[in-house]
Amino acid sequence: MPFLTTGHDGAPSPPGVDMAEPDASVAAGLEHLTARQIEVLRLVARGMTNNEIAETLFLSRRTVHAHLRSIFHKLGVGHRSAATRYAVQHGLL
Repeated sequence: MPFLTTGHDGAPSPPGVDMAEPDASVAAGLEHLTARQIEVLRLVARGMTNNEIAETLFLSRRTVHAHLRSIFHKLGVGHRSAATRYAVQHGLL
């Protein structure tokens, strides 16, 4: 029987969630991102440029840039590579 980590409420933690730093995962978690921001983050993590993301999602480049600024702020990161690392660590790819 596999060992499951439990959260503060006793419920099993989702796969890939590290309970060693609960404050960090809650403060900068995916629950703060909108569905569209998660889409943008996934495409960034796949290596797409802002122009490619804009074309794929039928958005303006300016809107993509605004989403990225918001994503970086919500995740507490400063650049695309850190956002990509976050996406990989949280199973968005």
